[in-house]
Parts: sequence; structure tokens; C-alpha cells
Amino acid sequence: MHMLNMHSAIVVLLPLSLVLLVFGGICGLISSLARSPTLLTGTASYLILCSVLTLSGVSLYISYSQQALAETERLVGAERLAQVVSTSFGWSLALAWLSFCLEVITGLLLLLAARLATLQHGPQGHGWPLHVVT
Repeated sequence: MHMLNMHSAIVVLLPLSLVLLVFGGICGLISSLARSPTLLTGTASYLILCSVLTLSGVSLYISYSQQALAETERLVGAERLAQVVSTSFGWSLALAWLSFCLEVITGLLLLLAARLATLQHGPQGHGWPLHVVT
């Protein structure tokens, strides 16, 4: 039952992470174009939270794979399993780790952009080149 719950969590968590990442990319583009420190900081925080979700999904996938292999080994036997099954994570795990790293880097770069926008426009920085006529 525990394995089934882990599988269900993985099936929901990893696609959800991808959808949230696409939304974060759209928000990042909009906030970069607007040059608003508030939007940049919010998007950066959002992307860093998305990276935590990606890391959780990858960790859960690794744990699930280890438990599934142990259960299969218990049912089939170690000798027969070694003859029949070749186990490796492959390129998908490498891409998941790459995705996590790139999400964190993107979040940090957006935080840097927010800081630069704050220094350029002041703490209330609108981001737009507004001129007030007095």
C-alpha cells in the first residue's frame, strides 16, 4: 500500500512541477520586461519554491525506485533479477537534476535583477519610465 501511495504522489508531483515551472517562466518573462522589483522578487521566490517541489519529486522517485527494486528482488530472487533486469536511472534523472539546478539559478538571477532594479529605480521602483509633471 505504501508503494502505491508513493507511485500516486510521483504521478501527481512531477507533472505538477512541470506545469508550475512553465507558469513561472511566463511570470519571469513578464516581470523582467516590466523591471518591477516586486514582480521580480515574487517570481524569483516562486521559482525557488518550484525547485523545492522538483527536488521533492526527484527524491521521492529515487526512494520509490529503491523500494520497488528491493520488493522485486524479494519476490524473484537476487540471482534471477540480476540475469533478467538491468537497473539504471538513465538520462531522465540527469535531466531532473539539471532542471532543479537551472530553476535555482534562474531564481537567484531574478533576485539579482530585482536588486538591480531597486538600485536603479529606488525602493518604490515602478519599473516603467514614468515622469511626473509638477
